[in-house]
Amino acid sequence: MYITTIKRRILTMKIYPLNQFPVLFNNNHETFQSLGLPCTTPNMEGHTLTEEELKGERKLISLEFNWLPTEVALAYNAAETEKEKYKVLVERVYGNCKLNCKGCYAKQDDLFKGHNLLTPAQILELIKESVEKLGTKTLKYLGPSEFFRDKEVFDHLDAIEKLNVTLNVFVKDPLFGDDAAVEELFGHLGLHTAEQFVEKLSSYKFLRLIYNFRSFDSELTNDLVRGGYKGKADYNEDYKTVQTRSLQLLYKHFTLPELEAHCESRLVIVNTPIVQDTINEALEIFQYFIDRGVPVCSTTSMQSGCGGKLYNELDNDFMGKFSRFYIQANTHAIKRGLITQKYLEKYGPSPYAGTTHCMQLSNGLLIRETGQLMRCPGADNKEWRDDITPEELLNNGIEWAWKKSINFNQKGSINIGCLAKPRVFTPEFIQLVKDKIEF
Repeated sequence: MYITTIKRRILTMKIYPLNQFPVLFNNNHETFQSLGLPCTTPNMEGHTLTEEELKGERKLISLEFNWLPTEVALAYNAAETEKEKYKVLVERVYGNCKLNCKGCYAKQDDLFKGHNLLTPAQILELIKESVEKLGTKTLKYLGPSEFFRDKEVFDHLDAIEKLNVTLNVFVKDPLFGDDAAVEELFGHLGLHTAEQFVEKLSSYKFLRLIYNFRSFDSELTNDLVRGGYKGKADYNEDYKTVQTRSLQLLYKHFTLPELEAHCESRLVIVNTPIVQDTINEALEIFQYFIDRGVPVCSTTSMQSGCGGKLYNELDNDFMGKFSRFYIQANTHAIKRGLITQKYLEKYGPSPYAGTTHCMQLSNGLLIRETGQLMRCPGADNKEWRDDITPEELLNNGIEWAWKKSINFNQKGSINIGCLAKPRVFTPEFIQLVKDKIEF
C-alpha cells in the first residue's frame, strides 16, 4: 500500500487486493504459453463460427439475460398504479442491489418501458430451449440486480448445471466479502460466512464470475458506488474493505485451483466504465490482474441508461488518455501471449482492451427482464430492440424469435464494429492503436 493524491486532492490509500498472491511471471519474456497456462479471454468464441450449424440454421452462441428474483417480479406486476410500481422499482428492484453506483444503466425511471416482468422460471424455459435447439454455449447474466441476492439462487444454479453450458455472472455485491450479509440471506442453508458462500459457489464448475473493479484507490472506490440515483439509498459502509476481501476469497476459490489444474481462471475482472476519474489507473489494473492469471475486460461507457450521460461527456482530453491506454494494454497482452500480432493485424484491436472481440452482434441476443429482445446491452433505445413483443416470445419461443432478430440476419463474423460506442471506436481510433502497438 502507498499514499497517493487523486484528482480531487484528497489523500487516500491505494489498496492492492491480491498482493498476498505472487505474480505468475518472473520476467518480460515469459508468457502464459511458456508457463503451460491457458490464455483464453472472456470473449474468445471465434472458433464456434466455423462449426456446423444446427439444422442448417445459424446458432445462437451467446445468450444474455436479465431477471429479478421471483418475489420482486411478482410484486412489481401486482402493483396497480404508477406510484405503486415506482415504489417497488426503487425499494425492491434497485434495493436488491445494495450499491448505488454512478452511471448504473439500470437506475432510470423508465427501466421497464411500461412492461411487466418475466419470472426466472419463464426465462429459464427460454434458456433451455435455446441450448437444446439453437446450440447455445454461453450464458451471461447482466442485471438489473444482483443474481446471488436471491433466496432461490441455488435452485437456479442447479437447473442451469443440467444444461452443460458456461454461465457468466456480472457481480459487484458486498455479499462476497460480508459475513453478516451471507448469514442473513443463507444462514438457513448452513452458509454463515462469505468464504463458505464463495466456496459453495465454486463447486458449480460451469460458473464464471465477472467482477467489477475500477480503482485501487479507497476513497474513489467508495465514492463510485454512491450517489447514482437520487431516490435510492447509498451504501455507506467501507466498500473498498469488503471488495478487497471479496477478491481475495474469489481468487482463492475461482482462480488458484484452476491455475493449478492448468485451466483458465473462473474469476474475470471487468473495468468498466472507464471515465476521467479512473483512466489513469486502467493500465495498472490491466497488468496487475493479468499477471496473476485473471482475465480483464476494460472499456469505457456504453450508451445504456445513465451510462449514456457518461458516454456523452467523453472529451478530447479523455480520448487521448484512452488511446494511450489501449496501445499499452494491447502491447502487454501480446507480451503475455493473450493475443497475437497476427490476430491484431487481421481483426484490429478489440473494444475490450487487450482481448479478443465480442461477437454478440452477430451471434448473440439479450432477453430483458421484460421479455423484450435486444441486440446487446450496449444501448437500450428502440433501434437496438427487436420488433418482437414479450407475448410473442413466450408464445412462440426463442427458436422462432431468433430467426426474426436483427442479429440473426447479421453475417457471423469477428469485428463487425462496436455499435454501442460508435463515437469511441472509430476507424481512426482503431488505426491509431494498430500503428502504435509495440509488436
